[in-house]
Amino acid sequence: MKRLRSLSLTAAFIVSTVCGHADEVVDNLKSAIDLYQSGNYTEALQAMDFAGSVLRQKKSEAVAAILPAAPAGWTAQDPQTDGASAAILGGMVSAKRAYTKDEAEVSIQVQSDSPLLQSYGMMFANPALMAGSGAKLETVKGQRVAVTYQAATKNGDIKAVVDGRYVVSIEGIGVSREELTKFAAAIDFAKLSKLK
Repeated sequence: MKRLRSLSLTAAFIVSTVCGHADEVVDNLKSAIDLYQSGNYTEALQAMDFAGSVLRQKKSEAVAAILPAAPAGWTAQDPQTDGASAAILGGMVSAKRAYTKDEAEVSIQVQSDSPLLQSYGMMFANPALMAGSGAKLETVKGQRVAVTYQAATKNGDIKAVVDGRYVVSIEGIGVSREELTKFAAAIDFAKLSKLK
């Protein structure tokens, strides 16, 4: 009962902070409050879950907007977002974009509230763990990144934890190390860190 009351108060607060911008989120939060107050807890929870799903999708789309355009000579696919299944993964949202040039491929994925945050955070905080994984710690546009690259196969990846909330992963196949780093440099890490 206390949990439902807390959910109702949370919904009321969110509604009050975004009033005047009526949309699916606001409508469903208002509906959840009405349903809760009438004792219909099942439908109240469904309305809250729907509002949360829409919010996660909006956040995924905001993250996707930060994914860079294709560099000269490359082709970029439309960004893919995933907020629908986020409730199963503890609220995680993600956005991904693939890039190609001849036989070369690069993908950039940004995850928010990812289960990987803790393990990557520990790796960045402990250089010994970083060295043990074969990655090299570098800085790209002021952002600390972990770079792993195999020159023989021209495959590699770059990982970053941005603002303790986002895991950025750049994976390249058939690319030079310089090309892989250019993709990292094309990401607006400062803008990502400001995205709440």
